[in-house]
Amino acid sequence: MNWGDRALEAEVVDGRGRKTLSLGERAEDDFVIGGGARLHFAWSETGLEVRFSTGVGGTASLKGDAPVPLGQLVERGGVKETDGAYRVTLSGADSLMLQVSGQVIEVRQARGRIARLRIDLWATGALILGLFLLALWLASTILPMQGLNLIPK
Repeated sequence: MNWGDRALEAEVVDGRGRKTLSLGERAEDDFVIGGGARLHFAWSETGLEVRFSTGVGGTASLKGDAPVPLGQLVERGGVKETDGAYRVTLSGADSLMLQVSGQVIEVRQARGRIARLRIDLWATGALILGLFLLALWLASTILPMQGLNLIPK
């Protein structure tokens, strides 16, 4: 996300397991954007469906074409207008660059793998308990041992 030429925030949203993401000023929105604009993203089998309200400008690059202003795509039918909002479905290498109140939001498929660390709390707890019991057993075995006194005095 940029403000003018300064990068404010870069966020990669992992769509695996996630069904929707919304941006706006309402309480149910995941991220806040100003200007009364609304953006809604929904992942489906066919791709990423993007719905946006009026007040959102920008460009789109669909099917590998050069970026085209959203207004031209609406006129051509590449972006559909339904219920006072605009809708486009992205797939593959499609991308959007949306502008809302001076903010720039880029929507595109991430390159590479997004590493995810999953921690199983039960397994981690069992491992820690096992290591603690092993240390306790070693301490109880070694501490009471007597020296062999192999060298006579």
